[in-house]
Amino acid sequence: MKLFDKIPENFFSILVSKNKNIYVDALFVLGEAYDQELSISKENIISRLINNLEDDFEAEDFSEEEDSELKEDNVSSKAYFLLRKLKWAGWIEFEMQRDTFEENVTLPAYSSEFIKFLRSIVQEEKAQFTTRAFSTYSSLKIASTDKSETYNAINAAYQNTMELNNELKSLYHNIGRFHKKMIIEDNINEIIRQHFFEYKEYSDEIIFPRFTRDSVLRYKVPIRKMLNDILADNELLEETIERASQKSMYKTKEEAENDIMSKIRSVIDVYENIEYTMSQIEKKNTDYVRASVQRMQYLLTSDKELKGKLVNILKNSKKEQVLEKMQDEVNLFTQEYIDKDSIYIRNSNDKRKQGKPLPVQKTNVTDMELYKEFAKSLEKRYSNKKINDFMKKNFGDKPFITAEEMDLQTTEDLILLILATVKGERTEKSFYYVQDNNEIVNNNGFKIPNMKFIRRN
Repeated sequence: MKLFDKIPENFFSILVSKNKNIYVDALFVLGEAYDQELSISKENIISRLINNLEDDFEAEDFSEEEDSELKEDNVSSKAYFLLRKLKWAGWIEFEMQRDTFEENVTLPAYSSEFIKFLRSIVQEEKAQFTTRAFSTYSSLKIASTDKSETYNAINAAYQNTMELNNELKSLYHNIGRFHKKMIIEDNINEIIRQHFFEYKEYSDEIIFPRFTRDSVLRYKVPIRKMLNDILADNELLEETIERASQKSMYKTKEEAENDIMSKIRSVIDVYENIEYTMSQIEKKNTDYVRASVQRMQYLLTSDKELKGKLVNILKNSKKEQVLEKMQDEVNLFTQEYIDKDSIYIRNSNDKRKQGKPLPVQKTNVTDMELYKEFAKSLEKRYSNKKINDFMKKNFGDKPFITAEEMDLQTTEDLILLILATVKGERTEKSFYYVQDNNEIVNNNGFKIPNMKFIRRN
């Protein structure tokens, strides 16, 4: 499905027209009207447009608009024309009342969403803090006592976690936006206002609660544990998949299983990496506060120093009066000198010749015997029993385990994991088999493919 299969092709035309500003203002009037009432008559909308945009209507010229049908050059005529234009572009629709035959103005769903988006950009509405981590924890906690709610809990956990992940990314980039705005600002009063009012409010409302009231680091461990318990409980998992497969959104039981498993793994993955995200947010916040204070100190003292005065002169050097004064008072000239690095020597581009190939050294029998002895010593040190004990310890009661979840503390653990992988791929006698994965993960400093080890039935 493509975008313009859902919305009219002329939808964005009003946003690039000559009178785009008044069209956007009219959309905001429509949005406010539908915030207050369920249905609005056409005459009511016309009245609202005239009351809110009367001065703009008088200043705007619609004569150059395509299909302009202005009967009279007055505010009322322009308001009706604007409403017809919005209907032509697909932003609004007209609906006839059965009892009164009066026309109502309605907003299609896609139009309502676009208006809401445009209003949020212009008004820069304050971001609302939401307790995503607590909501995820609460839904899973309820499911741990009421197993019938497991499917609903997984869906709620997935939705809240994805929204939390997006909010944290937005939070990280918003701090960068404050930082960038502060760097290019030269007015000390504006920097103080931004730091002690705008940023402090944003920090108190959005940043600080993420580390306190809805601390994701606090809920990280119990959330992961409850999800892993669901994965380990085969009976509960099968019952949840069966219940989900009966819903109309899934065509087959396999599709329901894939969706549930994918959502569980996605939530676990987010909370496994969320500590790094939070540390980056904290670092960026610290960097901004430090840079903001340094910037204020610099601007408070720079005007009194020679360096500050030179900076101000250069900033205003494009002004004609300043430029003339500089030409009269400042004598500039070019100075050059020669040193040892000034002498230029052309590189030699001699063609490289093919050398003689090195002879191949054959391995003698004595060396092969040494290799065999070394291999036998490895077999004694890392027996099949030792490999199986290592894997059973990591599996526990779980039906499967990934390489990322392995307990790798020493280099010997890494060697046992490598040997276990080889054993699982080459023989069917092992109690597990290996499923490849190209994703590279970091397990306690060891970078390894995130292979999946699955217990045989």
